[in-house]
Amino acid sequence: MIKIIGDNNVYEAIQLMNKSTKDNNYFGYDRNEAVWIKYFLSLVERQGKGDPHVLVIGDYDNDKLRGFLSSCTFSNYYTEEWVMDVKDCIVDHDYKNAFVVYRLFDAMIEHVKLNGGKHWRADSVRGEQEALDYGRFLQHRYNAALHVSVRGVLQEN
Repeated sequence: MIKIIGDNNVYEAIQLMNKSTKDNNYFGYDRNEAVWIKYFLSLVERQGKGDPHVLVIGDYDNDKLRGFLSSCTFSNYYTEEWVMDVKDCIVDHDYKNAFVVYRLFDAMIEHVKLNGGKHWRADSVRGEQEALDYGRFLQHRYNAALHVSVRGVLQEN
């Protein structure tokens, strides 16, 4: 069941994010938990105030969080149309995560439609193969265009 993540559900999402960062390798990021929590809470706060340009939702099974998605919009600098940008799609990999991702993305897309939007995007901080698998998964399910993102880490000499 998809539910809005509000002030009293954030701890579960934080726990799932912590599990995800322990279980997965996110390329190029040394996660600062306080920074991420602050940003995540800012999205929850904006959503609580009724901002349609933010969505933070969770997929629950018997009151257990199986995955969550956080997103907010940006303005396309070519057209000035807004685009819902998925910031996190975190799932419990001990569960049927493909179905969790479907439910979260279906709900996000419905939210975009209900609020007059036409576009969404999602990239990945995972390694190349996992990021491609994620992109192909979304491409197949939503007839979406797959684009490539490049991330660099500057090395000290």
